[in-house]
Amino acid sequence: MSDLKGKRPRILGARVAGLRLTPEERFLMTRIDGERSVSDLAEVTGLEAGRVEQIVSKLAFEGAVDLVEPKAPPALNGVAGLDDGGTTSMAELAAALGLDPSSFEPAPPPAPPPARPRPRVQLRRREPDPPIAAPEPAAPSPALESGLELGSSPDLEAVAGLVERMPGRRASDPDLPEMHAALDAAALEAFGEADEEADELEEVHDDPTDAEDGEGPAAPVDVKADEISRAVAERNYRQVYEKRWHELTIDQRVAGAHVSKGSDLLALCFDADPRVVGAVLENAACGLDHVRLIAFHHRTSTGLEIVSRRQDWLRDLLVERRLLRNPMIGEIVLGRVMGPKRLFATYKIAIDRDIPELTRIKCRGYIRQKWQTAPSEERADLVLRTEGRCLVLMTGCTFDAKTTAILCGRPINSVMFVQSIAKFGSSPPALLAHLMKQPFVRKSPPLKKMLLAHPNMPGDVKRGV
Repeated sequence: MSDLKGKRPRILGARVAGLRLTPEERFLMTRIDGERSVSDLAEVTGLEAGRVEQIVSKLAFEGAVDLVEPKAPPALNGVAGLDDGGTTSMAELAAALGLDPSSFEPAPPPAPPPARPRPRVQLRRREPDPPIAAPEPAAPSPALESGLELGSSPDLEAVAGLVERMPGRRASDPDLPEMHAALDAAALEAFGEADEEADELEEVHDDPTDAEDGEGPAAPVDVKADEISRAVAERNYRQVYEKRWHELTIDQRVAGAHVSKGSDLLALCFDADPRVVGAVLENAACGLDHVRLIAFHHRTSTGLEIVSRRQDWLRDLLVERRLLRNPMIGEIVLGRVMGPKRLFATYKIAIDRDIPELTRIKCRGYIRQKWQTAPSEERADLVLRTEGRCLVLMTGCTFDAKTTAILCGRPINSVMFVQSIAKFGSSPPALLAHLMKQPFVRKSPPLKKMLLAHPNMPGDVKRGV
């Protein structure tokens, strides 16, 4: 194989695709470029020359490479320096051929261009910036101070002027707490909840039952602004309760809950005693705002049971959501909330992570109860809409014939649905056979294996696979 050393292998791309090469052969082929000889490849790859010749011979036999013979330089007799392997110039070649050698003398190299002088850069010292003058502290507005007095509304123009001067004030400024108090009062007044007096509160807040009774169309409300105003108002009502009602006896608070209005009635919704809560709900001025506060902040099952006695309150979405998120909701209240709900709505509550875990566990029991009495269409709709994920909570439940027929009449294209049915112990045989007929299941060996491993799979289907 010594005659291969001078040959230059060249890769034939059309024949390489179907070959099975070892890592050593693949590494050697990455170094073949058509210019290197076999001996050069041995030096580049670091392999033995004999091993390189053996691999090249195998690749040439397989048709993956083509061995190109090295081109011999043309022989020029009589030219000095070529017979002995040396080099010659064009002038010597011209003299050997009988031509004038002076015309073939190499031209002198051109002179390099003169270097361009580098421009001088003058450095100037940077002058320091003039110091920034500290802003003069603004004197508090007399109108603002008068507006902050107890029982009066703040002057919005004075607050606006104070806001414009806020960037220049320091955190240690003694007037800073007054500014925050003024801004809070102005924001609350803009939302319609600034004054804590009962008469002004009734003028600002509309009765939520007016829109439901059809007396007038409800105005569009910004959701974000409404949430901010509600949070600020609840904080202020709790402060009112701590100042006016917390120190009184239970009998005095119950008597006040029967006759109070406005901010006092809203503040009594934060009372922890269920008798006070019952008196608030019996008040003629009680509305959805009071019920929502009680449903969210009250922490006794007796008080929440009083709230759940009226179905018109439970139909309010915010009241229902706050009751479900209340950790003290009892079995009676939960049964009244979950009783009229359909199967899919019950499942959504059972998987809601904002609801306490104990409440979700109780809701899973309601799902199994409703599954036994729900219509077949509702069962099939729940399974299809959840892609079978609901079956994890249906331990001990079964499919009836109509539900199975509805599911078998639908084309299934969901891998999650097939996996859920295959893992459910009570899956009907007809549904398993229907899933085996789906085209994407036939093309998926893992899905076929899961379905065939189910104990309810019909025997004729297993024999036909």
